[in-house]
Amino acid sequence: MMDAGREAMFRQWMREHLTLLHRIARGFAHPADQPDLMQELMLAVWRALPAFRGDSQPVTFIYRVAHNRALTWQGSQGGKARRDADAAAEAMRRHALSADPDEVRMLDRLYAAIRQLPTLDRSILLLSLDGVPYRDIGQMHDLSESNVGVRLTRAKARLTGIISQIEAQEEEK
Repeated sequence: MMDAGREAMFRQWMREHLTLLHRIARGFAHPADQPDLMQELMLAVWRALPAFRGDSQPVTFIYRVAHNRALTWQGSQGGKARRDADAAAEAMRRHALSADPDEVRMLDRLYAAIRQLPTLDRSILLLSLDGVPYRDIGQMHDLSESNVGVRLTRAKARLTGIISQIEAQEEEK
């Protein structure tokens, strides 16, 4: 693919699917690490772009590349010590900038809970939040449509329990 065509396609994909990459970053990284992961995801899509053959929708290709990079990144991050202080500072910054602090807290809880789900369930849930049909989710993960539905139902139930635990811990503070 010529560099000009590659760059134009990348720019178009980023305009159309940047939100997807943000959701993946929020689902796999703590707030302090999300900008680093976001950069890694965008770079992975850029590098993989020449391999796109058009056999699938661009969103499917982007999700596969980004999800695989997020998994690799997560495995390499292990136990960074700076997360707690940076996460607290980031949370305070977002709360100060937000028009609705309750909404920001709710989203923070949601993504904190999503990060606690097993990887496959996290992926299925994030794809579902992006409106990807069960059929396409199943193709990405070699699952049947009905299995995607079952896993998603169970993931939502686990997510509800995790969010309740997070809220209870916040009330204790």
